[in-house]
Amino acid sequence: MSDSKQPGKHITEALGGRPGAPRSDEERIERERVRNLIQTVAACYNTLVSRETDTGRRTDLVAKLSFYDDEFRRRDTMTAEERAEVLRTYPELLERLRAEIGE
Repeated sequence: MSDSKQPGKHITEALGGRPGAPRSDEERIERERVRNLIQTVAACYNTLVSRETDTGRRTDLVAKLSFYDDEFRRRDTMTAEERAEVLRTYPELLERLRAEIGE
């Protein structure tokens, strides 16, 4: 049986990589905060897209939503610097988006 078919083997390991497990409790908490921030920003863009009637503005919002969806998918492979950037900049972005939504 090949390595990729062994039951219980993590897919990342089966593909030759290693899971991006946090090295410490602090890193785990940081990663959770990054995940939550990206997910919430994407949800805000999703709300704005669903409400937008102007085609041009909607296209811009869909592009931004796509960017943050991609960021969410790659969050586990972000470097410490990238995570720090998310933690530094996303709270302000989230505040602006929530104000635009009217929350």
